[in-house]
Amino acid sequence: MTTTRKSPIAHLVAAAPPALYHPLDLVKLGAKGPRLVEWAEQRGLVLPARIYDTRPVGAEGVLARVGAGELILECRPTDELWVRLNAALEAEETGVYRVEQQSATLVVRGDDAARILAQACAVDLAGAPAERMVYTQVAGAACGVLPQGDAYRLWVDYSLAAYLWEVLAAITCAKTPG
Repeated sequence: MTTTRKSPIAHLVAAAPPALYHPLDLVKLGAKGPRLVEWAEQRGLVLPARIYDTRPVGAEGVLARVGAGELILECRPTDELWVRLNAALEAEETGVYRVEQQSATLVVRGDDAARILAQACAVDLAGAPAERMVYTQVAGAACGVLPQGDAYRLWVDYSLAAYLWEVLAAITCAKTPG
C-alpha cells in the first residue's frame, strides 16, 4: 500500500507567498472503530484525551482525535508513531480499521495569519484554543483547522485544495488599506 501521493497543489507552491506553506513531506492516515481507545492502549499508543484534541508528533506532525473512535495522524513517514501505527493497522483486528485520508494540508503562518483567515472564515480562529481542531468553512470549503501559535494548519479535501490555496494567496497578496 502506498503512503504518498502527488500533491494537487505542488505547481502552486513554487510561487507561494511567505504566509502560505504546503508540507510536501508529510503523510496522513486514519484509524477508526468502536474499539479504538482499547486497541490503542493495548499497543501503547497515547491518544489525545478528548475529541478534537491533538498532540504533536515529531518535528511537524500531529495526531488528532476527531471522533470517539477515530484518529488522524499526519507526520513524516520516518516518525516512530507512523511506523508503529502502520504496523498495528496491518494486523487483522476486529473493531479497528485503517481509513485513508483524502485531504491536503495548507498552513497559514506568521504575523498576518489570523488576519488572512478572518477574511475567509466566519469563526474567530484567533480566539480558538491552540492544539484543538476546529471544523468550519474557509472560503466556502469545509476544513479542519488546527491553531498552532502563529500558524493554522488546514486540512481540506484534495479536490478543493487548489481553489483554497488560490483564495488564501489572493488574500495574502492583497494590500490592506492604510
